[in-house]
Amino acid sequence: MAQRDDPHRLVPEQSAAVRKPEITAEMRTNARANPGSWLYVIDEAFDPKGNVPTWAVVGAYPVDGRGEIVDDFHFNDQYRPSPQALGFPDPSSELEYLLQLIYTRHRPEEDLAPAVLGADLYVYAYTPAQRTLVGFHDLDGDVVVSAYTAKALAPRDWPHARKVKGRDIIDLLGGCPLALNPDDAITAVVTPDELEYARTHLL
Repeated sequence: MAQRDDPHRLVPEQSAAVRKPEITAEMRTNARANPGSWLYVIDEAFDPKGNVPTWAVVGAYPVDGRGEIVDDFHFNDQYRPSPQALGFPDPSSELEYLLQLIYTRHRPEEDLAPAVLGADLYVYAYTPAQRTLVGFHDLDGDVVVSAYTAKALAPRDWPHARKVKGRDIIDLLGGCPLALNPDDAITAVVTPDELEYARTHLL
């Protein structure tokens, strides 16, 4: 999970290499209509006909004077692969998708705390009626409160995974940070100060 001295750091447990895009029949048709140009390949999460930021361009193939694609792909060094391009699993909630977008640098880290406040989270509970939070020691020996963005992500050995709104957690943390999806491929730690700032200034 993320370390407490860097609460925004997202830690992936898996990665996918960006590969040279396959040349499709549609791409060849577009190339024939635009000889002597470049054929730009857009990340699959974006509509090529819409407003595409420069960092969503995977790269480009050169097109010769006959309208044929030259198999010499030029990668865009500013490209930020989307969660879809990296093969991340389909998110089960908006907050889980935001974690993916922040990890891939498609959204700023500052968006996380406000989103946590409005999200449904699942926390450890001894009984369904429990209203207090339970903390766990992380690898550094510090106490964190684990919270999951979907009930299915919570450990199976938990007695119960109680659903609670993020905004209702702040006053129960007792100064401990909130660890989001600590056992998942992408996780983040949000501090009580960040949550309180979002509650008082951003909502």
